[in-house]
Amino acid sequence: MVNTDRLCPGCMKDNGGETVCSLCGWDSSKSNAPDKLPIRFIIRDRYVIGKTLFSDTESTVYLGFDTAENRAVSIKEFFPAGLAQRNPDNTVFVPREAQFAYNEALIEFIETNKKFIGFPLACLPSTYSVFEENSTAYAVCDAISGITLKSYIERSGGIIRWEQARPLFLPLIDTLKAINDMGLVHGAVSPDTVIVCRDGKLRLLGVSISGIKRVKVHGSGECALTPFLNDGYAAAEQYNGSVGEVGGHTDVYGMCATLLTTITGIVPPEALSRLKADTLKIPSHFADELPRQVLVSIANGMQVKPEMRTKDVDTLKNELIYGETKENIRKAQRASAATTKVEVPTPQKKSGSGIKYAVIASVITAVILLAAGGLAWYFLFRDNGAGNTADTPQSQAPDTTEQVKEGDVDPDVAEQKQLYTVPDFTKKTYLEIVNSNQYKNFTFAIKGKEYNSRIPRGQICEQSVEANSSVEYGTEIEFTVSLGSFETNVPDIIGKTESEAIIMLLKAGFENIDTVTVNINSQAPGVVLDYDFDPALKSGQKINVEMKILIYVNDIEEAAEEN
Repeated sequence: MVNTDRLCPGCMKDNGGETVCSLCGWDSSKSNAPDKLPIRFIIRDRYVIGKTLFSDTESTVYLGFDTAENRAVSIKEFFPAGLAQRNPDNTVFVPREAQFAYNEALIEFIETNKKFIGFPLACLPSTYSVFEENSTAYAVCDAISGITLKSYIERSGGIIRWEQARPLFLPLIDTLKAINDMGLVHGAVSPDTVIVCRDGKLRLLGVSISGIKRVKVHGSGECALTPFLNDGYAAAEQYNGSVGEVGGHTDVYGMCATLLTTITGIVPPEALSRLKADTLKIPSHFADELPRQVLVSIANGMQVKPEMRTKDVDTLKNELIYGETKENIRKAQRASAATTKVEVPTPQKKSGSGIKYAVIASVITAVILLAAGGLAWYFLFRDNGAGNTADTPQSQAPDTTEQVKEGDVDPDVAEQKQLYTVPDFTKKTYLEIVNSNQYKNFTFAIKGKEYNSRIPRGQICEQSVEANSSVEYGTEIEFTVSLGSFETNVPDIIGKTESEAIIMLLKAGFENIDTVTVNINSQAPGVVLDYDFDPALKSGQKINVEMKILIYVNDIEEAAEEN
């Protein structure tokens, strides 16, 4: 059995009982806060408590050690502020008037965390056990070794480029979608609840029931369990139920606000203040550097009013990756509506023709997330407005009636419609097509994706309407997007940093990537030393993009994080 006295409370590794850990830098003279469990406290005669990793108004997460399995774990203790108090023996005391509310919340905590047992998600620590003890409940999960996204951003110079953030956030978005699909709302996504782990991946600290609803003391009108609301990242409906109901769109707001901070360094204003006067601004150079669909997607996801916001995480992902934004959907709807009647468009007074992208850039610079009511949509997507003659010709089909001499008209001849030649869209990207006025006579949708060795990844490999066909205005053309070659070579990632290597592998088409840390003093820290394929997925000598790639990274001594 492991001698727990030799374990460092900061990393749960055997350091021989050093006062200052040579492995992680933890100073053993530190202690947890008075209202937290003390370091080396034993739960259920099995779990050893280490340093506090995270605390909110609902619970506290500790680094721990499972003496039965001889491994580090994380331990989440239900300890709601405003309801629970700590006894001298470290059990939980609840005043009589708060016991009903406490027990109701305790049951929800247990039921919520039990849903994750045997249901592993990419960016949530796997939950192994949920049990009651000390008049409260605990959830035991995989160990979390890393730093908060907030600290990671600070150490990265204040921002993370979109090219680096994209592969980090995609698994996180998928995990959040899975949580919502389970009927749960995370309710507390922020740079403080996202952990950047030593394997280079993001992890979400668990679902917070206090981020979803307020629990009131029985017989009292006062709120006893204060929701965990991180100003700037919590949606308006979490502060005030009259604004709207909490749902998947609530997590969309938190994710978009977190993404905004990550790629720009900007902390959004508190949501309720944005209802009164939106003061969120973004420097102009970000509007030039970031992909347009990323800015538009964040704007859609940070609408203050729930009914105006992106409805769910799946829609958010489609907007971010494929550019399937409300703006493009509106274009398609207008084009489709134009096919119902062919007539000459009524001339309108010009109000900014020829400055389509200049208006967008200037507005994004000044008020990219003006989310108060319809004003935000007008400014962010003004190039689609009814008063802009740059877009007016797209909203109605041109005059297609054949001109004939008086007396030559045959009343039995149906109205003729102008036909348009379908271009060859293969080898173009979806965003390149939908953002081009050259193709304004058609509408578009993505039908699916497939491997194609002839067409580079991300480009169109098949279209539903054959090139050079003649079709009516507004005809929908469906695309199949190439995933690139099914068989490919692994790029030269030796000597690259972990993040550089992951980006290179993703660009090559590999998505199933895992990191193994090694310790070789003779090699540079933090770089990829080697790579291998998961033997279980190996198929002869062929290298296909569905294989799991294992990259071996020389371990970096992790800086100790202050509590």
